[in-house]
Amino acid sequence: MKKEFCWLPQHNDKIRKNFEKRGSTLMRDMFTDIRKSGKQPLWIGEDKWAELNTSWGSEEYTRKRDQNQHNRASNVGSLGSSLHTSGSIPHTEHRSHLKEMLGREPTPVELHSRTHKRQEDQQWIDERAREAHVSIYLYVLNIFYF
Repeated sequence: MKKEFCWLPQHNDKIRKNFEKRGSTLMRDMFTDIRKSGKQPLWIGEDKWAELNTSWGSEEYTRKRDQNQHNRASNVGSLGSSLHTSGSIPHTEHRSHLKEMLGREPTPVELHSRTHKRQEDQQWIDERAREAHVSIYLYVLNIFYF
């Protein structure tokens, strides 16, 4: 089944960027699954499989993997890892929605509230988000009013 899509030429750069970002994410996830399973897929030759295993077993790769894992689970100030309520929607998209809704650019405080409060009850997702909100608010106050 062949699919064809058309768009205006001025959208080429954004569409290419989106395509490459999504493709990159799919490829990364696929290789993560392959690495974890330890099973060589039919489409990866013996030479490349050996190179991948050497790379995945290297000290540098292990160090970076462990550091990234640590960063994702960071527990700054004993408040737990960083959470938000955005799901897979990027903050840039939330900002665009807020801009439409408000009729102006949202402030950093408004964007943070939008992405760190539960929609159903407007409660902070965690204590770390509430404290960050207070810090952002005080920072903005300091810049504009003091």
